[in-house]
Amino acid sequence: MSFLFHKRTKKIINVLWAIIAVCVTLSMILLFAPGIVNLFTQ
Repeated sequence: MSFLFHKRTKKIINVLWAIIAVCVTLSMILLFAPGIVNLFTQ
């Protein structure tokens, strides 16, 4: 479990967490605001 506290691993986990957060945010925007998709597809 000590690898979780390694500096490089901590940075990788932070980057992955940021990517996941952005994906979740974008998917929520697209799911709850379908009008936005129509604006981009025209």
